[in-house]
Amino acid sequence: MKFVMMEPLIQSEYSETRDFVSWNGFDVFLLFFLWLFLLGGGVGMVLHIFSEPTDSVDVVLPAKTTTNHPLSQLLEQGKESPIILFVAFFSGVFTAPMAEEFLFRLLFQGWLEKKSNNWRRSCKYSKHFPLRILLMPGFFSIFIVSILFALAHGGKRTEQPVDIQFYTMLGVGIINLFLFCFGIFYLTVIRGVGIQGFVFKTSRIFFDLLLAVRIFLVSAPFIFSLHWLLRNNFPDDVTDPVPLFLFSIILGVLYFRTGRLFPCIMLHAFLNGFSFTVLILSI
Repeated sequence: MKFVMMEPLIQSEYSETRDFVSWNGFDVFLLFFLWLFLLGGGVGMVLHIFSEPTDSVDVVLPAKTTTNHPLSQLLEQGKESPIILFVAFFSGVFTAPMAEEFLFRLLFQGWLEKKSNNWRRSCKYSKHFPLRILLMPGFFSIFIVSILFALAHGGKRTEQPVDIQFYTMLGVGIINLFLFCFGIFYLTVIRGVGIQGFVFKTSRIFFDLLLAVRIFLVSAPFIFSLHWLLRNNFPDDVTDPVPLFLFSIILGVLYFRTGRLFPCIMLHAFLNGFSFTVLILSI
């Protein structure tokens, strides 16, 4: 297997030529920290502003834990409300793929690809089998990002009233949209990243859309079958990270091959949109 490296371009026999990654580890840390800070503080602020105050002095019992995703909880409690359906779609199908693909694929995986390329060129033992596997173009970055992506969707959830879930999802959706817009602004203005090169390419829009559709049709049956199998055999555990790890691998390969964010966002949105539709029909 022959890999061709170019400067300032990165290219392999399995990927399209793309511009050199100009952002660094500080940029990755800054934007991830901003996202987590806004999710922690911003959602709390939204809840404080919009939630109705209570004068009750009763003892507050700890919230019950559940394996259901917050989006599933929200739809279960209020799928008949058009505004709840809109907020659930806005947060889960529209803004979540934009923010998550920007952070995990474009920002983090793109930076790790640059770092692993540098490591491979400087590694004296790259011909030895173990390191050759680890330093194959794209392998290290896709694997690490997929682990973190899966872990970010794990952990126990708590049962909340429908109003709390509503404002939480609304806050998360607004934060994700803001982070995506700010992140694109930051990379284009501060780091000089060309949107045409990394986010989309005008001449490839239709091709990228069809590519995302084809990959979804091939991968979705396996991803959802695995999700259903794990949910039914381990009902007391949060099993989402397992199928999401595999889905992240698919997204990572897609980004590695195209170097563009648009097809990853569309594939992610198709999966979330299908999950959204199944949830509504099954409740």
